[in-house]
Amino acid sequence: MEWIVFAFLSTVFFSAAGVLDKLLLSSDANDSKAYIVCQILIQQIFTLPVIMIVGTNFIYPESLYAVAFGCLQVLPSFYYMRAMQIEEASKVTALEYVYPLFVFIGSVLLLGEVLEMKQCAGVLMLLAGTLLISYRNNCSRGEKRQAGILALSPAIKPFLSYWIMTAAYYLSMKYLLISIDEWHLYTWSSLGSLAAIMPLMTVPSTRLEVISFFGRGNRAIGVLISEEAFQFMGTISSIFAYAVGSVSLVSSIGALQPILTVLLILALGLFAPSLASDIKEKTDRNALIQKSFSFLIVLTGIYLVS
Repeated sequence: MEWIVFAFLSTVFFSAAGVLDKLLLSSDANDSKAYIVCQILIQQIFTLPVIMIVGTNFIYPESLYAVAFGCLQVLPSFYYMRAMQIEEASKVTALEYVYPLFVFIGSVLLLGEVLEMKQCAGVLMLLAGTLLISYRNNCSRGEKRQAGILALSPAIKPFLSYWIMTAAYYLSMKYLLISIDEWHLYTWSSLGSLAAIMPLMTVPSTRLEVISFFGRGNRAIGVLISEEAFQFMGTISSIFAYAVGSVSLVSSIGALQPILTVLLILALGLFAPSLASDIKEKTDRNALIQKSFSFLIVLTGIYLVS
């Protein structure tokens, strides 16, 4: 059951990183594309020590696959960060975790994993919980009529591409871990991400926004470094989880992230209310009831899946 520990740790770290992403996108970063460039530049602070300690160990063609894997990893980030700009952090992380459905399909068709009936029921509950948390109960009648039967979050629209690409990302990770170790997978994929953002730096508006972000002072840079520290620990934990566990089961544990996100924001509201207000997470009674009920469904789904 070692994979559960790594999967849970990665979920905790990614939750903390997501809260800091929302904070920076709400107060310091105006352009989500430029913010991703800033993230990947800071990411190299953690990649360089890994290279110095474990080396690069180029393996043909797996290392090249890992570089391509890191390049493709940047694409779904655009959808995720854009969603973070327009929606609450807990709802974005809930919408994010529809991708296990595509992972499950891919793991059965491509990796030959076999799912029991209760695990299939668990997947359906994960989807139900995600739809519930994305429901906007404060919409006007006109907005609900325009949205259809369910007034879902506007952040749901760009997520179809995100779900497919993220599922492909984790399925590829499982495949690559057959022939490359965890640390070298991280190293080459991180360098791939760095290569992917270089064309963005040639765009004048993006380049100016990146320079502007790093010119905002120690607070913004310090929060970004903290976010990338959590992101680094989450990525490493998830890689080790996928190395020793089933790709479908590890992905399902990540559905805990919306719950942990709300808990972190509530804790932040107690100890740093000014920062919590910048995150703009709804924590009124009705919102908490809706989120708690959806989280209960998600937890039941995770229990059935695992």
